[in-house]
Amino acid sequence: MRDTIAQQNSEAEQYAIEFLKKVVRIRGVRITRDEFLRQELRKLHMSDEAITRAVDSNPVLAGVCLTDLDMLADGIISFETNKSAAMSFAAGLPGGFAMLGTIPADLTQYYVHAFRIMQKLAYLYGWRELLSDMDEIDDETIGVLAVFFGVMLGVGGAAQSLTAFARSVAMPAFQKQLTKQALTKTSWYPVMKHCLRYIGINLTKKSFAQGVSKVIPVIGGVVSGGMTFVSLQSQSTRLKGHLRELPPPGVDAEEWKQAVSEATPDDQEPGVLDSAQQALESTTKAVASGAKTAATGIADGAMTAASGIADGFKGLFGRRQ
Repeated sequence: MRDTIAQQNSEAEQYAIEFLKKVVRIRGVRITRDEFLRQELRKLHMSDEAITRAVDSNPVLAGVCLTDLDMLADGIISFETNKSAAMSFAAGLPGGFAMLGTIPADLTQYYVHAFRIMQKLAYLYGWRELLSDMDEIDDETIGVLAVFFGVMLGVGGAAQSLTAFARSVAMPAFQKQLTKQALTKTSWYPVMKHCLRYIGINLTKKSFAQGVSKVIPVIGGVVSGGMTFVSLQSQSTRLKGHLRELPPPGVDAEEWKQAVSEATPDDQEPGVLDSAQQALESTTKAVASGAKTAATGIADGAMTAASGIADGFKGLFGRRQ
């Protein structure tokens, strides 16, 4: 019995790794850190010199107020979740996006936008490049990114594991630093495997559930778009809250804590549950917008499925990085 469970767990972990490897290689998933930061920080009317300092170190160390970063982060979450809901609405309709392998396209695009949000929030709050070399994405890199997903999904121990990882890596270009042997000895390795297993199992369950939801026209689209909006909104808010409090690799913990304290108003920010409730109240509007956006995209032919997963999402992303 134990051997069977262990084998199933291993299969779920490997399934998640292979799926996430495909997702990160989809066009538009990778966010170029320096370009993204320059684009976002210009919205704060910063000088070119100040922006360069922020890119070379990180925004907080360059003097950018955390409240400004919070504002940018909220805008990013809103932009990506609404876009994801729009695509999910179209994919939830019978005859919507073609199936990519055994995973429904609306589930794939959820992970696409989650990856984009993950990178953007990490870069705003001080992290370096997460996907610097697309040709060298190994299992360990995917495993670390899975811990980010674990924080978003509320997997037990994921937040603490991400903190432990940040403290253990001086320079977070971790792809070239971690060896498999060293990785297995870290305190966060078991949680990383748990996050991968969680993702793998949920991919299987949701693939079946979302396939069933498409039997009823329109309703399937509303369910897909609405649930994507609510879940991604609350999960992204959870990740934002953790990254905001977590000193990024290479930053003094006390210095970061002081900056967070100075930037936090007396009336605390709404928690994850509050954000989820706000997201729920906005779902109808988001899905309506999603239907319009999806219809336009389908009419233009931009959302036609390609032959392979790497090409399946060409043209789905706007100009905004």
